[in-house]
Amino acid sequence: MVEKLKTYTARCRRSGDWWAISVPELKGVNTQARRLEKAEAMARDAIALFLDVPTDSFEVKVEPVLPGELQKKIGRAR
Repeated sequence: MVEKLKTYTARCRRSGDWWAISVPELKGVNTQARRLEKAEAMARDAIALFLDVPTDSFEVKVEPVLPGELQKKIGRAR
């Protein structure tokens, strides 16, 4: 039987030219990335370092957090 890997959330908020990344399941695990497409790799490295485990021993779900006004516009468009 294949064991399901633990999944951590990489919550990404825009902060100037960077994406600020936090992992709510692990207090104090934060990092940043210039591009959203790099968020998973940066979060994966931070989690692995914090837990002292291999980077392939868990899953990462990237969750961009959009500003409220933009979120409303997307909701209306849908």
